[in-house]
Amino acid sequence: MMVAASLVAAAAMSGCATRQDVGTPTGSAMVPSENALILPPPGGPAVLNVVERRRTNAIEQDIYLYTSAATPGQNVLQAKFFGPMDAKFDQQKSSGYAGIQDNRMMAEARRALPGVSLALNPYFLQNNYGPFGYAFGRGRANDACIFAWQQIRQQENHRSPLKGYGTIQIKLRYCVIGANEAELLAPVYGYTITGTFGDPAWNPYGAPPPLEAGLGRTGSPIYAREQAPTESVPVAVTRRQPQPVMRREVRSVPSTQTKQLVVTPTAASSIPVPQPDGTMTLPQPDGRAQTVPTVIVPVPTCDAQQAGTACP
Repeated sequence: MMVAASLVAAAAMSGCATRQDVGTPTGSAMVPSENALILPPPGGPAVLNVVERRRTNAIEQDIYLYTSAATPGQNVLQAKFFGPMDAKFDQQKSSGYAGIQDNRMMAEARRALPGVSLALNPYFLQNNYGPFGYAFGRGRANDACIFAWQQIRQQENHRSPLKGYGTIQIKLRYCVIGANEAELLAPVYGYTITGTFGDPAWNPYGAPPPLEAGLGRTGSPIYAREQAPTESVPVAVTRRQPQPVMRREVRSVPSTQTKQLVVTPTAASSIPVPQPDGTMTLPQPDGRAQTVPTVIVPVPTCDAQQAGTACP
């Protein structure tokens, strides 16, 4: 009797010792959206939630984005930061490293966008963090989809275990209804990397670029965009249309020819009366005729190009 009671008590104590709370053995945890290691550009797409996994050698995040497309699947921005992890994560799994290559990424893109006919972009492109690649295709209905990838890592001759080490890998699966290729690339050009490690030797970006030679020196003015001479906006000039010229009958007159204008008195009217010989009769107060010499200016030579029409 006492032996049986002892066995029951031992079993009860053993059960209490091995009992544990429910947890997430995969190491995944939901974190606030503001803790995302990479943020999309202002204007979207919006961040819905962030799932984080901490490994022995890296931090992984799946940043889920707003999706309204008809193509099956969720828009997601995946980030993987390789660097020095805290010792408490030594019991976690290690995150496998695989270099970013186009053929490997195309296989992953087809898994992320099944049924979408994807074409690899053949051109060299880069954003603020360096070169990137992507594949573009059309999904269901009027959807446009891309799968983009980027690896940020210093060149091998510039990194070492003590300085300049670390790698960031980024992948984006993104579908939008009624969008074009340029609109889908906006998040790739505009996202901001906010995550980092505390170790000052962790630096996958490399050394900052040197300053321009003329910066801070005399004789090298820097203009505001609206004041820079090279940035002046050209003024559109409307081409003037030729105006039609009325034809008129003109008799050639030698440049040295002069005519005498004979003025004779008239009492009938003070209005000048033209004469058949071309003179003009004007009233005079003393009744005497007055001859006034006048010079006839010859008509200039007709220029058909300036007149805008044929010469008479």
